[in-house]
Amino acid sequence: MFTLRCKITIGGFMFTSINDVKIKRSIHSFIDTATILLPASARLNFKENVKLSTKSVSTAKVFNEGDPVEIWLGYNNEYPEAPEFKGFIKRVNAASPCEIECEGYSWQLRRKNVLWSSGKEKTTLKKMLEMLIDGTDIKLSNEIPDIQLEQVCEGNISGTDALDWIKKNLYLTVYFSGNILYAGLAYIPQPDKTAVEYTIGWNLVKDDQLKFRKEKDVKIQVKAVYFDKRNKAVVKTAGDSSGAIRTIFVQNIESEKELLQVAERKAQELRYDGYEGKVTGFLVPFALPGYRATLKDAKYKERDGTYLIESTEVKFGTGGARRISEIGVKISKNDE
Repeated sequence: MFTLRCKITIGGFMFTSINDVKIKRSIHSFIDTATILLPASARLNFKENVKLSTKSVSTAKVFNEGDPVEIWLGYNNEYPEAPEFKGFIKRVNAASPCEIECEGYSWQLRRKNVLWSSGKEKTTLKKMLEMLIDGTDIKLSNEIPDIQLEQVCEGNISGTDALDWIKKNLYLTVYFSGNILYAGLAYIPQPDKTAVEYTIGWNLVKDDQLKFRKEKDVKIQVKAVYFDKRNKAVVKTAGDSSGAIRTIFVQNIESEKELLQVAERKAQELRYDGYEGKVTGFLVPFALPGYRATLKDAKYKERDGTYLIESTEVKFGTGGARRISEIGVKISKNDE
């Protein structure tokens, strides 16, 4: 029998039972969010002069904006290798039940201003990001690409505005994995990690939002990006104008015509028979945005394949626990 368990720390307090938790994370957003519902009043244990005392308090008055938050969810006191959420209190709503709105590590950058400028010297994306996270608890991913930058002059802006600049001007995917900041292509090969395995009709609660599409019905738009010597982005687009957008980065291109040909080839590669949509499972298997998911169907083995998980939504409470995973681009077939 599986019994739901939680371990939630807010400020200096730890909770092993709550009313409700909702967590949303995506590779398309650098803002992770969590909402925690707690009773409006609670009896909390305090250590006073070595003696343990208990006081009844208004929950909303105990917590403050900026208090650190960490959420672990699991079964039978067994928790995954990483927390479901790490971040800070963004807002406390004194309602009944008390609602605590939380934000991931983008919260630290939102409160920080930086001079987002490369100066007269050439620099790299990684060096700019190192300057951005200085003085915070944020660390950089080892997978950030080596992109040369120059003539960056945005002035004094907030840390989150700097991340928006990267997304808009460098066409990169930017997101957090806990306190690890990543900026780069949407998919990172993870040979050291086993793909999450979902089997239709076995470990999925719902799969009615999962659709199988034929290659001829796929609408995809590819943006091929090349940065010239002045750090100006040259963009060529191929595919369907109304399709899902995929961005690729190209080096050593001699002409815009060649860049367009690269975009056209990539658009053709991304048209395939495969799944799209969302699947609803349990807390196990543990999955986060950026993970690989292998989808299997005993009735249609030819449809098996591995996909990128683009977003997750976790719901935990008295009514049970569910993980909703959004399936993105197909990475490989099952036999590859």
